Amino acid sequence: MTSQLRAGHRRLVLKAGAAAALAATGGLASAQAFPGGRPVRLVLPSGAGGGADIFARFMAEWLAREWNTNLIVDNKPGANGLLAAQEVARAAPDGTTLLVSFAAATVANKLLMAKPPIDPLFDFAPIARIGGNGGNVIVVNPSVPAKSIRELIEWSKTQPDLSYSSWGIGSGGHLVMEWLKQQTGMKINHVPYKTVAQQPPDIISGVVKVGFIDAGTPLPHIRGGRMRALAVSSQVRLPQLPDVPTLVEEGFKLEAYPWYGIFGPKAMPRPLAEQINATLNRWMALPEARAFFAEKQNTPAPIPISVADFERQIQADLVSWKALIDAAGLKPE
Repeated sequence: MTSQLRAGHRRLVLKAGAAAALAATGGLASAQAFPGGRPVRLVLPSGAGGGADIFARFMAEWLAREWNTNLIVDNKPGANGLLAAQEVARAAPDGTTLLVSFAAATVANKLLMAKPPIDPLFDFAPIARIGGNGGNVIVVNPSVPAKSIRELIEWSKTQPDLSYSSWGIGSGGHLVMEWLKQQTGMKINHVPYKTVAQQPPDIISGVVKVGFIDAGTPLPHIRGGRMRALAVSSQVRLPQLPDVPTLVEEGFKLEAYPWYGIFGPKAMPRPLAEQINATLNRWMALPEARAFFAEKQNTPAPIPISVADFERQIQADLVSWKALIDAAGLKPE
């Protein structure tokens, strides 16, 4: 395995395993069918070191062996996910350039941008949902006296300069926190970061006292006492944080949930999308993948769904995420 830093984004090349290893895992037939020895590039709208990046690299290692080819993880954070989206939209629709994105960078961006240079949703072919409903975590610096989200809301009203971090304007953390502010009168300012990985040092040092962060990244810091988790935005409690309640349990009716998904350029043939979908669904059902979700991502393993079901989920999410954005008082810009 090699890594290479390049011009503001990071590329990780994962080498294919030997054909004998593929045969042992039963993957040789699919490796011959696609991509035919050509390298495959996974483009991420997030930076290295965050939950999406760690997740994509774990998945890419298996795909490199399964497809018997080199697989490149290419981090292109910035512009609310548009840099990565534009890269994939311009690519040949042959499956060798794929977008690994998430709900906030696709559905939410579609709703938040009045005139986007590229449609972050409908200029792409949905392929597979590869993670879903895991949610994110509201954490605080240990100096914060609040021990629950309700206590944090009340304490914030006495703190004129209180701030929270998220991984960017329009991110899931930003949208949910702004929604909470509208619902409760919470007093807290937003400090957007470019990547998830930039948040923990500033939360731990107290530069910002509160953070809305993905479910996996803060786990070592929570266990080490350097952060305290108050609530999660998932549908159910998270595997590695069983004592932390959901926002719904705390009385906040939240219906917009995050997911990871794989997309291709709009002109990708449907049979190819379905073939990649079937491969990814097999990966999600593997014991090692399910263990990874629970132990490293701190989320329930996703239920594999078809291309058509993923398309239907996206359409439903346009409704639920719009309701969240409207309730947060945010307008398209």
